[in-house]
Amino acid sequence: MDQESEKIKSKEEEQNPDSEESIDNNEDLSAESENADSKTSNQNLNKRVQETYSKNEDLQDKYVRVLADLENLKRRQIKERDEAVQRTRSQIMGDLLPSLDAFQMGMQEAEKDESTKNIFVGISMAFKQMENVLGEYGLEIINPDGSEFDPKFHEALSYQESDDVKEGFVLKTIRIGYRIKDKLLRPASVIISKGKEEGGD
Repeated sequence: MDQESEKIKSKEEEQNPDSEESIDNNEDLSAESENADSKTSNQNLNKRVQETYSKNEDLQDKYVRVLADLENLKRRQIKERDEAVQRTRSQIMGDLLPSLDAFQMGMQEAEKDESTKNIFVGISMAFKQMENVLGEYGLEIINPDGSEFDPKFHEALSYQESDDVKEGFVLKTIRIGYRIKDKLLRPASVIISKGKEEGGD
């Protein structure tokens, strides 16, 4: 039986001498096909990697922009809050200025009479304490006696001649002014020196 199958096989080989070559060709074709599939797979993989990197960069850009927007929003909120606080302080202190003026007038009147000396001391202590508290909140007094006239902070009521004070300098402060930082609440009302009288010694 084995001999017969060997005979059949040898006959087939005689009839199909190219069968071994065709098997080799088939193997080559399948190897080429695998290589082509592998190349396509690598290209697809590279493409996906590039797309992923691109998406990652887009996400990072968006993240950086959102972070910058948040920082700007935070800074803007802080600035707006500070401005609101400053406006409120300015308004409250502006409303208190007539009271401060009343205190000063009361002190001036009490100082004139010897019998009201104790009242003067009490009022001046209370006034000083109030000035200190308001100063902690940024209120600054503008009392320019003897300093050069500055139209940004001083209001000229009149001019007077003076032998002691140079021309253009404040001779007397009639009403002190107030400011908070760079914001002027009220200019100081002053009399300005015209200098020495002409023809005088």
